[in-house]
Amino acid sequence: MNFETEYKNIRFKISLEKEVYEDASLLMGDKFNRLPNQTMIEIKKGALGPYNLIITSDDDDEMECTHYFSGILLTTDEKDLLDELGSYLEQENILDDILAIRKKYAFEPGPLWR
Repeated sequence: MNFETEYKNIRFKISLEKEVYEDASLLMGDKFNRLPNQTMIEIKKGALGPYNLIITSDDDDEMECTHYFSGILLTTDEKDLLDELGSYLEQENILDDILAIRKKYAFEPGPLWR
């Protein structure tokens, strides 16, 4: 799923790709990063699935940055997926975090000490 949006004068190209896995137990991780039992049940039923999110941010100054997020658990129901992705982006402040990173690493106006 690919789409574009503009937020605070920055263009965002958003690509959402479903991860392919053969065994849901591979998503468990180690004992410190285990998913809750209910989440694992939803994954095994096929109601939830892991996705990769690739966001390219671009401004008029030709500074383009690519941001990767992997292992995002979202619904597998395609009609609800876009709404759930929008909620995820809003709740996690993804676009605002990207703007902060862009500002921090911007080439202009230069370092803060200048």
